[in-house]
Amino acid sequence: MTKQLGLLLCLILTLLLLSACGTRPTTTLPSVADNADVQQLLTSAQRAGPEQAATLKLEAARLLVEDQQIDTAVSILESIDKRRLPPQLGLDIASLQAKLLLQNNKSAQALDSLDFRQLPPQLTNEQVIQLNQLRAEAFSNQQDYINAARELIAASQMTTEQNIRQMLHTQIWGLLTSASNAQLNSATDNRGNNYTEQGWFERASAVAGITDFGEQQEKLFDWQLLWDQHPAAELPPQDPDALIATELSPIQLPTAGIQRTALLLPMTGELANIARIITEGYVTAMQAAGSSDTELVLLNSTEIHTPEQLFYAARTQGANFIVGPLERSFVNQLADYPEHPITVLALNPALEGNNPPLQLDLSSDHEALALVQKALDMGYHNAMIIHSDTRSGQRFEQLIREEYEQRGGFIRATLGFKATQSNSEQVRELLLQDPEIARTMPNRSRSGMSVNVRHETDVIFMAAEAGDARLIRPMLMYHFAGAIPVMATSQVYEGNASASRDTDLNGITFVDLPWRIAEPSPTRLQLLELRDNADTDLGKLYALGADAYLISQNLPTLLSQDGILAGETGNLQLGPNRRLSRALVWAEFVNGEPQLITE
Repeated sequence: MTKQLGLLLCLILTLLLLSACGTRPTTTLPSVADNADVQQLLTSAQRAGPEQAATLKLEAARLLVEDQQIDTAVSILESIDKRRLPPQLGLDIASLQAKLLLQNNKSAQALDSLDFRQLPPQLTNEQVIQLNQLRAEAFSNQQDYINAARELIAASQMTTEQNIRQMLHTQIWGLLTSASNAQLNSATDNRGNNYTEQGWFERASAVAGITDFGEQQEKLFDWQLLWDQHPAAELPPQDPDALIATELSPIQLPTAGIQRTALLLPMTGELANIARIITEGYVTAMQAAGSSDTELVLLNSTEIHTPEQLFYAARTQGANFIVGPLERSFVNQLADYPEHPITVLALNPALEGNNPPLQLDLSSDHEALALVQKALDMGYHNAMIIHSDTRSGQRFEQLIREEYEQRGGFIRATLGFKATQSNSEQVRELLLQDPEIARTMPNRSRSGMSVNVRHETDVIFMAAEAGDARLIRPMLMYHFAGAIPVMATSQVYEGNASASRDTDLNGITFVDLPWRIAEPSPTRLQLLELRDNADTDLGKLYALGADAYLISQNLPTLLSQDGILAGETGNLQLGPNRRLSRALVWAEFVNGEPQLITE
């Protein structure tokens, strides 16, 4: 009996083993009979190796998404084991699966699909950042803004790319400003935070519940004093929902006592030489004035990228006036910034923004406006333009033309002068555009020939470099156009008088900075002794620096009604959009030397 029982048990066990061996685990895929392309891909996947099968299933899921069969697509993606796939393929599958789940508000399932343990282990830093961003989105959908921020904080530490870090910092700040006070307090008190996480949480806690922009900035300044080495201090977030200036904020006058100016200039890089000249102009003007109550600190604008960083750095240095920036993009950032706790004198014009800083600049349009205004004041409404065939010459031509025509003037013809071509022929072709000159000019000119050539042209605007002007002016005389007034930009004068060199420029009037043609100031005299480029075009930057000092010491006068400062770059007056207008001076070449025109 016992033997029979044993045989029976063996028989049952054998049958069970055979049954088990005959059963293969299978994944049941949803029915897609209504989509032949998808069915074919899935059929091929069943016969393919793991990597090829995963690729085919991913393509099938994408086709189902196009047909709005989201649940079926998710089911197919869930059937794929991603751990042994190539990293990018595994991430692509997990990303699509998570995005589809997030569309259906299934955040918890999305996080499961993005679990690092379910993915290939050899992900690159870029792929991990992409994964962190998807996980952050899933946490955010659950209103778990702290864990969402942790994901992005981890991602930000995996890259040195400035633009990627800036984007991540902005996203981190957006999440933290969405968190409740309770969430922030809990996150700040968590002793498991690393240095970077703790800094972010304390930054957000510092401004939580504060709606006043000025108070927010005060709190952020205080935070930065404690966390000056933190990534958010080095590269502050650019919140897309931050306040944007909608009107001019009041200009802060420096308090009585010691004036400390921060010069914000590019001390390194391509613009370092320009920064050096501006700085030397400022310092020389300060020394010439014998100032004992003015101090100067230098800030490198190549290391400061945002208004927040600027005002923090200036404040920590005790500055109550800022000169700079020089970079136009930075000036535009300041023009968009709602409040300026320290007065800023930018050295380039703001092209946008509702709250620009004060602006002092050497832009070409100051000279173009002066030429047009002078011509119209003298009743000249019909003009020609001659300019050097250079980038600056073309820029002047455009500015003069636009301003002159806008104010009712008529530009008859323009010459882009090329010194390598026939000087005579170029000038003659230009002059023949005037119908009166064309009618009365003789076919050939001879030395000493006297001809009564008439002209409709009232004035010739000249934006030519000095070397070109010395070739052009004799050709105008040669072709009987010497009686037409020539009004030139400052390019026509090299800065140092030379009768032998510039005798061919006689009769040309031109506009320039007082720095170059007026009675020299103590600042200019001192720099003329020290530097051999003080009177050159580059030397105009000394004048810019000197006037920046002048403004810093006379801000109340400048801001008063009709307030004018007699500066090295012109008579300075506050104009529209807080840009300073510069009234330039005029001179005429007489016996080869510029003579100041006084009116």
